[in-house]
Amino acid sequence: MSDRSAPIDRQVFWPALICVIAVILPLVAWPAESDVALKRVLSFTTHQFGSLYLWFAAANFALLLWFAFGRYGRVKLGDADDRPEFSTVSWIAMLFCAGIGTSLLYWATIEWVYYYQAPPFGIEPGSTDAAHWAAMYGMYHWGPIAWAIYCLPALPIGYAFHVKKIPFLRISQACRGVIGDRADGLVGKIIDVLFILGLVGGTGTSLGLGTPILSESISSLFGIERSFGLDAVVVVIWTAIFGTSVYLGLDRGIKWLSDVNVFLGLGLCALILLLGPTVFIVETFTNSLGLMAGNFLQMSFYTDPVGESSFPQSWTIFYWAWWIAYAPYMGLFVARISKGRTFREVVVANVVWGSLGCWLFFALLGNTALHDELTGQVPVTKIMSEVSGQAAIVAVVENLPAGTFMLVIFLLMSFIYSATTVDSSAYTIASVASKNLEAGKREPRRWNRLFWALALGSMAISLMYLGGLEPLKTVSIVVAFPLMFVIAISVASLLKWLEEDRAADESR
Repeated sequence: MSDRSAPIDRQVFWPALICVIAVILPLVAWPAESDVALKRVLSFTTHQFGSLYLWFAAANFALLLWFAFGRYGRVKLGDADDRPEFSTVSWIAMLFCAGIGTSLLYWATIEWVYYYQAPPFGIEPGSTDAAHWAAMYGMYHWGPIAWAIYCLPALPIGYAFHVKKIPFLRISQACRGVIGDRADGLVGKIIDVLFILGLVGGTGTSLGLGTPILSESISSLFGIERSFGLDAVVVVIWTAIFGTSVYLGLDRGIKWLSDVNVFLGLGLCALILLLGPTVFIVETFTNSLGLMAGNFLQMSFYTDPVGESSFPQSWTIFYWAWWIAYAPYMGLFVARISKGRTFREVVVANVVWGSLGCWLFFALLGNTALHDELTGQVPVTKIMSEVSGQAAIVAVVENLPAGTFMLVIFLLMSFIYSATTVDSSAYTIASVASKNLEAGKREPRRWNRLFWALALGSMAISLMYLGGLEPLKTVSIVVAFPLMFVIAISVASLLKWLEEDRAADESR
C-alpha cells in the first residue's frame, strides 16, 4: 500500500455503515409507512421552526462576508509558505461540480413551472407577473445564500485540518475548540454519523433524479423504449465512470472529470445562447437580476403567516434545509482541496463563482423552456403533468436548433455530473472514515473510496425501484435540523482558535 494511503478508522467506518444500513432497511421494508412518518417530522420542523432556518441562512451569509472581508480575510488554510494544490480553474471546477450534480440540469430547466403555476405573494398563477417571478426564484434558491451555506463549514474544517494539523478530516474535529476531547468520543461519533446520513440521503436523491434524465435522453436519441433494462445500463455506465474516478483519486480522477464537465457546460451554454431565443434569454435574465436585487430581503424572511400559502415552507425553507444537509460534505470536500487558499479566496470562489455558474444554467435552460411554453413551441407544463419532468427537459433540448447534437452534449454532461457527485461524496465519506490524513499529504485507501462509491450508487438505485427514494430524501432534510447547531458550534470553535492564534502571534 502506498505511503500516501491513510488507514481506515474502524471506530467511525463500522458505526457509520451500521447506522446507514439501519436507516435504509426500514425504508426498503416499509417505504409507504416510512414516507408518512418522515414527512410528518419534516412538516413539523419546516413549519414550526421555519423562521429558524431563515435566520440561520441570513446569519450564515452575513458571517461569511465578515470572514471574507474582515480582519481574517487573509488567513490561509495552511502554513505561510503553502501553495495551492490545484490551479484556480480546476479548483473552482471541482467545488462547483461537487456541489450541484445532475440536479442543477433538472431544476434549472423546469423549476420555473412550479412557481409559474403556484407563485408567491398572492400573485395570480399563469400571469405575466407570475412568469417574471418564476424565471427569477430558482436563481434565488441556487444563489449566494445557498452557496454561503455550502461554504461556511469549509472554514472551520479547513482551519482544523490545514492550520491546527488535526489529522482527521471530520466536522466533529472542527468543533474541537468548543467541545474539546469529546470530539474523539461519543459526541464526535454522533456528529459524524449525522453528517454521513445527510450525505447519503442527498447523494441518493441526486442519483435517483439523474438516472431518469439519462434514460429519457438515451431513449429519445436511439428510439429505445424506456425500461428497467435501460435504466440498468445507465447505472452500469455511470458506476464505471465514478468508480474509476474515485479509485484514481483527486488529481487524476475527480479533478479531470470536473474540468471536462465545466468545458462541456460552457460549450452547451454558448450554443444555447447563440442558437436559442437569445434576446428573450438576455432580457429575462436581466429582469430577474433586478427583481432579485429589489426583493432580496423580502424573500429571505418571507414566511407568509397570514396567507398560509406554504410557499416558503415548501420551497425556500425546504431548500435551505437541503443545502444545510449537504453543507458539512461540501465543507469537508472544499477544505480538502483548498490548501494554500485564503478565507477570502474560498468565500469568493463558492459564493460568487458558484452562484454565477448556477445562474448561467437557469438563465439559458430555464428561460429557453419558459420561452417555449409562452410561444407554444413546446407545451412544457403539459408534458410535465402528463408524462414527466425528464420528458419535458428532453423536449426542450431537442427543440433547439441542432437538437440531436445538443441532446448528446446534454447527455454527456448528465453522465459526468452524476459521476462527480458520487465520487466527491464517496471521497468525503472515505476521508471521514480514515485517520492520519496529515493535512492532505495522504488520501483515503482506494478500497475505502471505491466501497463508498459503490455503496452510494447501490443504495440509491435499490431504493429508487423499491419506492423508498422519497423517504431517503426526507431523511437528509430532517438531519439538517441538528446539523444547524453542529455548524454553529464549528464556527464558534473557529472563532476561538482564531483569537487564540492571533493573541499568540501578537505576544511574540
